[in-house]
Amino acid sequence: MLTKNEKIKQSILQTRERRKSQDCKVFEVKFDKSHLSKEKLNHLKMLFIEAKWLYNYQLSLEDIFDLSYKIKEVEVLNRERQKEKREIKYLSSQMRQALVGRTIQNILNLSKAKKKGCKVGGLRFKNQINSIPLSQFGTTHRIESENYVGIQGFGKKRLKVIGLNQIPRNSDIANAVLVSRNGDYYLKIICFAPKEKRIETGKFIGLDFGIKDNIVDSDGNKYNFQFLESKSLKKTSRTLNKKKNGSKNRYKQKLLLNKQYEKLSNKKKDVKNKFVSKLVKENDLIVIQDESIAKWKSSHMKGWGRKIHHSLIGGIISDLKKKSVTLVIDKWFSSTQLCPNCGSLNKHSLDQRMYSCSCGYLEDRDVHAARNILNEGLLKLGTEHIKAMPVEKQKYVSLKQEACGVNHR
Repeated sequence: MLTKNEKIKQSILQTRERRKSQDCKVFEVKFDKSHLSKEKLNHLKMLFIEAKWLYNYQLSLEDIFDLSYKIKEVEVLNRERQKEKREIKYLSSQMRQALVGRTIQNILNLSKAKKKGCKVGGLRFKNQINSIPLSQFGTTHRIESENYVGIQGFGKKRLKVIGLNQIPRNSDIANAVLVSRNGDYYLKIICFAPKEKRIETGKFIGLDFGIKDNIVDSDGNKYNFQFLESKSLKKTSRTLNKKKNGSKNRYKQKLLLNKQYEKLSNKKKDVKNKFVSKLVKENDLIVIQDESIAKWKSSHMKGWGRKIHHSLIGGIISDLKKKSVTLVIDKWFSSTQLCPNCGSLNKHSLDQRMYSCSCGYLEDRDVHAARNILNEGLLKLGTEHIKAMPVEKQKYVSLKQEACGVNHR
């Protein structure tokens, strides 16, 4: 007969073994405010207010590590900057424990960074807390049905949310984070889903990033992404500047502006994620050049900085670098100058959109650069990585020769 501790150890070992075949994913669902009563909305609002009180009170203590999560009263500064005691009614003991533990862990992380020689500051008092950890599924949070969740402290009252259908049915749900953002409430659910087996397509692609055409691939496809501020957003911004500092009207206007910027940001993220996902699924190798996007933004060329700011180039490059199928080549590689036919270097002005060489080679400037980037990536694989994988040598070399043949048209 196993003891309680032995059962716990056995369960932990089984979970660790199961995690090897799973991927950690985070899904964000939004609380449907149209189906929340005033009582529920006030409860959600007070959770974050009390979290702020607890955090600031912990920082005000001489011994930050000595605070008990069972505390029911804290001292706060009122509008007259005088201390007064306020009761913690809405935060559950597990929420308090998670908040206190997170602050302690932040201090320990700063200490470790300082010992490594990094320049670090310190934790500061905050005028708002935007996230509350929910550490235990089934207790601090739970999924009631396809559209409803439960949060500790609400009792049997269910909260309607939007987006639960995106969570795979065969996934293991772990902890979550309750988030407040621009007047709305979200629940970030962390779960472990079975790993998806990648299907090889046998396709390789090179990408060239630019200003006129944001992205050009080695197959000749061109992509442009421009997300400009709408007239409504600009009008809201101008109205905000006319509001009196510290007034309620200014706060409401600022909240409206933040929501509009968040909507624009969500559109950018959606397009970026879909584009990167499409590239990764359709290609076994993606070759890009390590571009200096920051220098492009600060360029003296008229309109460059604005065009880069409103495009998705930086986000796409950042996401692609995190993918295992991406190969990044040196930024000093002369992708736009090198002739793949004779190997000579030819400089062209920016307004010259066709690359030409004295050997007779003629190609679109950006397509030519993308194919050069692909060739360089295949060459890098053939000279460096293939030695460690002799079985794959024939496959990669043949693909490299095929790609070079495309450039010799």
